Amino acid sequence: MNHRDSHLRTHGAPSLPRRLRDVGLLLLDCDATGKLVSRPSPGRDWLTDLFCQAPIFIISLRKAAAEWARQEPVRPLEVFPGCWLAPLPRVARRRRIGYTVAVIATTPFLDSEQLSAMCQAAKADYTLIRQRLAGLPLVDPGDVGRIAALVRWTLEDQLRLAADRETMESVGQQLAECYEELNLMYTTIQGMSGVQRPLDVIAMVCEKLRETLPYAWIGAQLADDNDRLKKLSGKLIMAGEPGQPVETIRALGKRTLAKVTPQTPMVLEPVTNTDHAGFAKLGSTVLVHPVGRGENVIGVLIAGERLGPDPAPSSVDMKLLGATATILAVFLENVALYDDLHTNFMGTLEALTASIDAKDTYTSGHSLRVAHLTELLAKEINLDEHTVKRMRIAGLVHDIGKIGVPEAVLTKPGKLTEEEFASMRRHPEIGHRILKDIPELRDILPGVLSHHERFDGQGYPHGISGDKIPRVARLISLADAFDAMSSTRTYRATLSRPEVIQEILDCAGTQFDPELAPVFVKLDFSEFDRLFEEHRIRERTERGKDQAA
Repeated sequence: MNHRDSHLRTHGAPSLPRRLRDVGLLLLDCDATGKLVSRPSPGRDWLTDLFCQAPIFIISLRKAAAEWARQEPVRPLEVFPGCWLAPLPRVARRRRIGYTVAVIATTPFLDSEQLSAMCQAAKADYTLIRQRLAGLPLVDPGDVGRIAALVRWTLEDQLRLAADRETMESVGQQLAECYEELNLMYTTIQGMSGVQRPLDVIAMVCEKLRETLPYAWIGAQLADDNDRLKKLSGKLIMAGEPGQPVETIRALGKRTLAKVTPQTPMVLEPVTNTDHAGFAKLGSTVLVHPVGRGENVIGVLIAGERLGPDPAPSSVDMKLLGATATILAVFLENVALYDDLHTNFMGTLEALTASIDAKDTYTSGHSLRVAHLTELLAKEINLDEHTVKRMRIAGLVHDIGKIGVPEAVLTKPGKLTEEEFASMRRHPEIGHRILKDIPELRDILPGVLSHHERFDGQGYPHGISGDKIPRVARLISLADAFDAMSSTRTYRATLSRPEVIQEILDCAGTQFDPELAPVFVKLDFSEFDRLFEEHRIRERTERGKDQAA
């Protein structure tokens, strides 16, 4: 049987030597040559002193070890009358490296010459020692084999239990590490659904890593790569306090990007490695892991300034950082794909709304301008970035239902009949039906359906009033009316800017939300005016081409 190379007392069984001592047995450890591994300090126990301070016993132990080296299996030996040594080999890597030895004193030992010599060596009173030995439960010579076997089995069980305990502790540590990894991966993946808010997601990932790993700060430095990273190109996102200006960390982060090898973590130790001296401002110990797929590195995760007494990054540090880098690489790819899809989607919507606007020569660019004004107002009332973008899309498609209104009605000069006006009033519901089955647009449907509702309840299609009108519709209502009054229509001339502003203020509380109207009229309309002029020139050009044809 193989046993670990370790003293019995280090295996979690410190009471066993004391228990054996209580029944008159002494437990000692020696190496393969019979040399005591650690000679007990004198004066603590008279029986230990008797044997361990006596040269005759030390010599006998070495002779016994020489004999055991030739035995397989080893057997108890009587080294002098009445004194038996029962060994349990200690083995490491299939090599015998020592013995745990039980010293068994039997009744003949009391009258042996060796006992007298041992007492002299230990400077102990022979009579007193003999009386103490006689008071022990000495073993009968005929029972030595049985006692040796019992001691050996007990030692083997203790060593096996200690080994199992170490294994369990190791498994427990591994389970704890796996839990940390799984918990980190779970929370990271759960939070990575927000491809529309990638900076927030990456910041969350860095914060989760900082909470899990013993580092002062965690950062993600992305490469300058517009093709693959789009708007995230060159960004630095951090959690924690690096103790250096952001621009310093960014510059050093980009240097690590140039230094890393794909799929290979890198440890920077500026204090002890002169090759890393240029990275000292990142911390005394820094762990860097590339972010990317295959040979394409699109960023690095940086764990800066390891905390705690041990400055060296552990395998757990590297494992967690590497696993997170892999997930982050997939997320960044998805963000790029989403950006491409979103760009294509928005291009399609703009083309569609432009084609609808083009049905009426007086409303060229109307949807794009309403989208701009809706977005501007949403920003002014401090809506979050994601909501602002959704408000813009709602403004862009608010009139998409006009695709179901006859062109003769849309382009009719002069006043509409009741029947024609009823047809026009159906466009919000038509737009709602067109878009309701598109999952990506469900949150903006209230703006399409209700942008012609009035704050006083006199609007259409449902006559709702006040705060019952969805906020997105109240925003679009102002933007839509402002553009309509700023444009020339078949039934009236263009109003001046002051006239438009005054009309909106006059209608606050009746047609428009009384809290939004005063905010709206104070917006910066310079971009609106630029778009308006651009669309007017384009319309004149197109009209000229049509007339020439």
